[in-house]
Amino acid sequence: MPPATLSQNLKTFLANLPRHKKPPISKTQEHIVYGGNFSHFDTTLLYFLLRNICSIPEHRLKWGKNPSPTDRSVSANIERIRLIRNDYYGHVASFSLPDPDFINQWNDLFVIVKELESYIGSSTDHQDAVIQLKSCSMDPEVKQDFIDRLLVVEKLQETVENLEQKIEVLENARVPFAIKNISEWKEDEQVFLETHSFPLMLDKVRAHSYVTFVGVPGSGKTATARHIALKLQNEGYEILNIKDIKDIETYCDPRNPQVFVIDDVLGKFGLDNAAFSLLSRYEDTLVNPTMSKTKVLMTCREIVYKHETLAESFLSKEDNVVLLHGNEIALNDQDKRDLMTKYQLDTNILSQEDLASSSHMFPLLCKLFSTRYSIYGPKFFVLPIPCILNELNGMKTLYKLQYASLVLLMANQNKLSEEILESGNSTYKGNIISEKKCRFLKECKVKTNTESFEFIDALSEMEGTYTKKCESEFTFIHDSMFEIVAYHFGHRCRKLMLEYMSSDYIANYIKVNTFDAHKMEGESKIMPKDDQQHKPEAETNVIDLSIELTEDTLLQMLVEIRTL
Repeated sequence: MPPATLSQNLKTFLANLPRHKKPPISKTQEHIVYGGNFSHFDTTLLYFLLRNICSIPEHRLKWGKNPSPTDRSVSANIERIRLIRNDYYGHVASFSLPDPDFINQWNDLFVIVKELESYIGSSTDHQDAVIQLKSCSMDPEVKQDFIDRLLVVEKLQETVENLEQKIEVLENARVPFAIKNISEWKEDEQVFLETHSFPLMLDKVRAHSYVTFVGVPGSGKTATARHIALKLQNEGYEILNIKDIKDIETYCDPRNPQVFVIDDVLGKFGLDNAAFSLLSRYEDTLVNPTMSKTKVLMTCREIVYKHETLAESFLSKEDNVVLLHGNEIALNDQDKRDLMTKYQLDTNILSQEDLASSSHMFPLLCKLFSTRYSIYGPKFFVLPIPCILNELNGMKTLYKLQYASLVLLMANQNKLSEEILESGNSTYKGNIISEKKCRFLKECKVKTNTESFEFIDALSEMEGTYTKKCESEFTFIHDSMFEIVAYHFGHRCRKLMLEYMSSDYIANYIKVNTFDAHKMEGESKIMPKDDQQHKPEAETNVIDLSIELTEDTLLQMLVEIRTL
């Protein structure tokens, strides 16, 4: 039974238990099963799963009872292992055993293992392991010798750890923004595709000191910048992942080549004028770096890049920009098929027409399609946002805790952990704990006294489809998922969004317009506003992910918020 099937079967079993009955396994054991690593299962958990989930017929005297000596069925042998484990390990007061008892018990165990292994197949690996255990050394002197050696190793390990901590402190003092979690980048590398135009992009980076990758959300801007940075790392470059352009000047090494990576350099939701002004002041640093080999790789959303403010800026120079949807760079049909293959998707599900009309978010859509959205078929690649909104509609009704967890993650500006929920160290206006948290939960129809770990467990269950985890904190799997959840919740709860969302989000996604409210509620096609720029003019019945208000409604809300 593969891990995914086992997890689903366990959920079904637990869901069918009578409400008054206490679950037979703990939350910790439940999470171990959902983790999918069978080697983490202990005897108690294995026995529960084999007994309840795996449809193994009961022995003659029923599960939980000592089987008859003549009963050599699979379930009888599983039962014997459980009982032996309890007698000689789980419930024992002394960890010693007379030699005759050991031989008798060993013989019983060997027969059990032999019978179970013959049921599985022809291998004797487990029997061989039991034979080896029978004769392995238990000499106290030998044991003490190994203990002494381990103590020496432990002391050396402690010394090394102390040195590593000191080195880390020194490194952080020199370069506090140097990328620490490069493993996350390397995981994404497994599905990165060097498209037909990748050599052109790499040549542009090699030829210029700074390059901006421009595209819609989900088009692969960040993945491309990171992939090129990792390639340069193999050539001796040091990678620095920074958020502030000023750090280039502060931490550049005049003797060694470096590659700086900056995501959404001009703002995430819209043009950040302060960021643009700061970047303009550092034009000379970008154009003429102190170390001639230094590279600066930046990403920028297409809607931000097309802002009229940038028209005459040094950032708009053609030589220093990679337009991911430009004629030379855009994914061709073969690139799209190769991307689908990377994610182990059937390339035949999309016709030639589907490929041609697919969204510019294609790289992200392949990732999402491989985890949850395959039920939508080709439609998901052409109109992905309505499909995701439809999933959220179902989640809001049937899985309220999961939906509320996503809303809390959104409300806390795309960062949430159990510690944040418990301590109240939230980042948006005010505190997500107590009254404000309650207001979001009430809108989601979830009890306000729900334990923090339940929200975190829910986010963990959605890892890979809606969320991802970095150390102890959860974020959305992609910025576009943040915006979709914000729209889904916000178009019904506009006042809460206006009251608690960041000023950056409000400035770019809260619109004051005269509109047909009924039309807004779902009759129109819904697409990210970046993607609209690439659709035919005939598609006029399209709205973006903005939350629209009339002037009267806005004024009324502001008065209510001010009163609160």
